[in-house]
Amino acid sequence: MPDSIQRRLMLTSSAVLVIFLTATGLLLDRTFSQSVTEGAQQQLQLVVYSLMGAASEEGQQLRFNEGFAEPRLGQPDSGLYALVSNARGDILWRSRSAALTEVSRINDRALIPGDFVFQQSKQGVPRFSLSHSVTWEGLQDERVIFTAITDQAPYRAAIDAFRQNLGLGLGGVALVFVLVQFLALRWGLIPLLRMQREVVDLERGQRDQLSEGYPSELQDLAAHLQHFVTQEQNQRRRYRQALDNLAHSLKTPLSVISNALKEPQPSSTLLQDQVSRMQDVIRGQLNKATLAAPAALGQRTAAEELLMRLVSALRTAYPNVHIQTRFNATGPLRGHASDLMEIFGNVLENACKFCRGRVIVELAAEDLPQSAQAKLRVTIEDDGAGIAVDDRQQVVQRGQRADNQAPGQGIGLSVTAELVDLYQGELTISDSDLGGARICITLPGFDPVQ
Repeated sequence: MPDSIQRRLMLTSSAVLVIFLTATGLLLDRTFSQSVTEGAQQQLQLVVYSLMGAASEEGQQLRFNEGFAEPRLGQPDSGLYALVSNARGDILWRSRSAALTEVSRINDRALIPGDFVFQQSKQGVPRFSLSHSVTWEGLQDERVIFTAITDQAPYRAAIDAFRQNLGLGLGGVALVFVLVQFLALRWGLIPLLRMQREVVDLERGQRDQLSEGYPSELQDLAAHLQHFVTQEQNQRRRYRQALDNLAHSLKTPLSVISNALKEPQPSSTLLQDQVSRMQDVIRGQLNKATLAAPAALGQRTAAEELLMRLVSALRTAYPNVHIQTRFNATGPLRGHASDLMEIFGNVLENACKFCRGRVIVELAAEDLPQSAQAKLRVTIEDDGAGIAVDDRQQVVQRGQRADNQAPGQGIGLSVTAELVDLYQGELTISDSDLGGARICITLPGFDPVQ
């Protein structure tokens, strides 16, 4: 059976509820039982006082007035009994209620005059008993013990009734709580269930994006899911566009080659030129079609190490160019190394190609609010002729170049711009203090401790 967040929450909260209600029930039961027992003790104490008030001395013997305040003492087998004995254990007086009932006395030898001793008898009929020892001057045996006894049945019945009502009450509370909890969980999980349905609709092609209005706890998740969906849709679009562009771009060179092969002596220069053109077209369309979105995948690439590899290679390729590095940040970039090599390699190669002899590569962290995502800024400057303001939008378009003297098809900066846009970065072109172009590329990164 698949796991369920709702089932987990229900089981956990229900277990906590059962433990809490059980502990509460036990505490209430214990408290009520103690209060009932204390009530029985207080009642028996009143009976003892009543006995002492009804006793009188007559000829060194005790006599009792039968007009007790407690009428049950005069009713046989009423459940309330009274005994009066001396220190030797002789019964001096017995209530009428105890006449037909076997009422045993407690061990009264340990009684100290003036003390009350409360006991529970579990042998035979369960009973409570309270004994009080006094010294009665003028009697033949001055030590007199007054004992009041009552059956536990009425008190046990009250405790059992309380336990039954307590169980029913706590059980009802538990059922109501579980029902309310179930409804609350269903209501609380509605956004997750809605997201689940929308993801299924996305898989079936019945919708293009997730809806809005998710709670704050799910907004980041919804944003990341939407980002994945957008990347997948862009990937499909790029494949379609690349195939269309490739078919359209290959039509002309294939037509030229076809016509050239019809001649008795085809021009090898013409054929080589068309083949080179087709290779450039295929390479460019493949680059465009295979652009990925590592920013969504969280891949890490050390920015400083990657830039140093590029600088070392270009110093070998362009020995007359002085490439200066200024690395003021060490955090990793968010992206695949091959794509980042393509981004910075195109810009660095153009800088070395069109400079007069000096190039500066600077790596710095972008100043952002504390809660914002970390970003790194790579600035590449040269001392060449620069890029005119009117040409800056043109040079990032595929096949467009500001200088037609150097070899190439004009796709380097366009691929760089497409990759930077895909990585949700920013590419700006301005004038450098060195006199040439200043290209600044800002890309998402990671915090150094993340």
